[in-house]
Amino acid sequence: MIKSMTGFGKGETGSKFGSFIVEIRTVNHRFFDMSSRIPNSLNQLEDKVKNLVHGYIRRGKVNLSLMHKKSEKNCKSVKLDDEAISKYYTLMKKVTNKLKIKDDIKLSHILSFPDVFVQEQEEYDLNLLWSIIEKTVAKAVIDCNKMREKEGKALYRDLSKRIEDISRFIKTIAGLAPGVVSQHKHKLDARVRAIMESRSYDVDKARLETEIALFARQCDITEEITRTRSHVVALKNALNSSKETGRRLDFILQELQREVNTLGSKAGDVKISRLVVDIKSEMEKIREQVQNVE
Repeated sequence: MIKSMTGFGKGETGSKFGSFIVEIRTVNHRFFDMSSRIPNSLNQLEDKVKNLVHGYIRRGKVNLSLMHKKSEKNCKSVKLDDEAISKYYTLMKKVTNKLKIKDDIKLSHILSFPDVFVQEQEEYDLNLLWSIIEKTVAKAVIDCNKMREKEGKALYRDLSKRIEDISRFIKTIAGLAPGVVSQHKHKLDARVRAIMESRSYDVDKARLETEIALFARQCDITEEITRTRSHVVALKNALNSSKETGRRLDFILQELQREVNTLGSKAGDVKISRLVVDIKSEMEKIREQVQNVE
């Protein structure tokens, strides 16, 4: 079943190292492209995260956010940052002098700045953290894929209906095709005979019959109908494939477009021309939808 390239997923895992939260957002893109926001302390795991996500998501623009809420138990100690305190005091002193404020600078004023306190954290073994992060990323991607699959089902229903409509239009054209050739041949034959009757010169009738037959053959759209039917079958097969489908659908549509254009130009019939317009309209709608298929 096809998947949409639009989705959102979230995963969270608690551990003795604190809790890890992963959020993933995906949108349509021609290829797989991932950007991530990961804490500096975990940057070395970025490639592993990307490879893991790519195993679940083959195509699309992926935005991943990894957050680490550290546990208070992992805090060795809390101390004051003397340098930060000195800078804040000097800055506040300048402000009071500049504005000629007579109020005293109190300790509570300085301690109100959050970065004057420094928490010393334990050093983590990235190999131990990876097993937790891997699980969390997998949860988020699986959650995201559920949404992508749900939207994919809606896309599948819409695309299937439009492909069936195209198949029906082609079937109608196939029914009209023999009459079109016969009609062209009859009209051409009548015109030539009218010219012959109004002129005094002789015409090689055998050659004339050959030329009429060649013209009728040029108007024959049997081969184009066969190829369009083949492309429609290929669209249905691709739509039901479990593999990456979006780019294949787009390629088949290009081939179908080429055959439909040839069919319309060769037929030269009003009814068929209208059906060709209907086919092109459905194809354009399919092409828009395919842009969001993985």
